[in-house]
Amino acid sequence: MTSIAASSSGWDDWLKWMPGWLAFAWAVGNGIFLGIRKWRDHRNKLALGPADNELRQALAAARSRFEDVIAQGRRADWFRTDERRETGRTVEDLVGRRTDQILRNELTEVANAWKQTAANAPRPSRPQIRSMNHVTTPQERAESEHVRERFGKETEEARKGLEHIKAALTRLDELERKTHGR
Repeated sequence: MTSIAASSSGWDDWLKWMPGWLAFAWAVGNGIFLGIRKWRDHRNKLALGPADNELRQALAAARSRFEDVIAQGRRADWFRTDERRETGRTVEDLVGRRTDQILRNELTEVANAWKQTAANAPRPSRPQIRSMNHVTTPQERAESEHVRERFGKETEEARKGLEHIKAALTRLDELERKTHGR
């Protein structure tokens, strides 16, 4: 009797224990997978930040204003209206609500480009009354050249701003796809 009891061990019953161990391993693996997925989704939502539609609207407004500057070139008084003055500030305010560093950098660059565009805008022109026989003086020519240079710098900064807006919108779309699966 002792020889039969000694030969039977726990390993002989492995078929009996295998389904339980497989179920345990599956449950632990599934729990770990779901935990990682929940953590990743939470991190992506934080990176996207609250009110992503508000950010998208602010970027669309900034884009249309940059395009307007590129198309026509604007003087400094155009930038002084309330809605245009607030363009850079609105984007800056929305930067603090995001945790994605790439998106934050692009939004900061958009705000800086708007500030530089406004800073490079030539001052408002004075009304000039000229006669038919008016001869342009060297001072007037130099001032005119200075205004053209300022418009060129203003347009260059506006183009940089558009590039950063496109990059920010691309990153925003990536984060939305990761978070919402759109």
